[in-house]
Amino acid sequence: MDQSELHEREISLLNEFEHGRLPLMIFLRSIRELREGCIVEPDPRLGKAVVAAFDRHTEGRDLMAMILSIEGFDVVVSGRESRTEDIIQLCKDPEVKVLCLSIQTTLNLNVTELVTRLKEEGIRDRIVFNMGGSPVTKRIADEAGCDVFATTAVESVRMIKHNVLERVDRV
Repeated sequence: MDQSELHEREISLLNEFEHGRLPLMIFLRSIRELREGCIVEPDPRLGKAVVAAFDRHTEGRDLMAMILSIEGFDVVVSGRESRTEDIIQLCKDPEVKVLCLSIQTTLNLNVTELVTRLKEEGIRDRIVFNMGGSPVTKRIADEAGCDVFATTAVESVRMIKHNVLERVDRV
């Protein structure tokens, strides 16, 4: 299957998921099966996206990783129960343009520490930052310093991609 056909099928599955006609786990499994044996070519303009989870929230992490990949990002998935230092190390790669965090609690001091460390390392300004999970509201995302926020993973990825492409066009 060529890249165009693969992408067409992925978008079809993504639309089914987005409109509630395909459950999360079936969506993820279907995309993995579809990609089996295929080489997925990321869009070089989009760079890398680091996707991490605090509090073992791996379903949200995996969902964001899959949608980012479908939309053309080169995705780096951090391990389960990511530590701040591990995420910082991944984000030091100059090709990283996006950081998505998946969390399950509204008060997560790791997020505050992570954002502070990104600033100290001088890399926060080049990264589009997004945070999601069931307890995350617009207010919480704003307080954490997120660049984009949406109530669904699909919409979040669309906003992230738009933001990254705007930054690329300015350069």
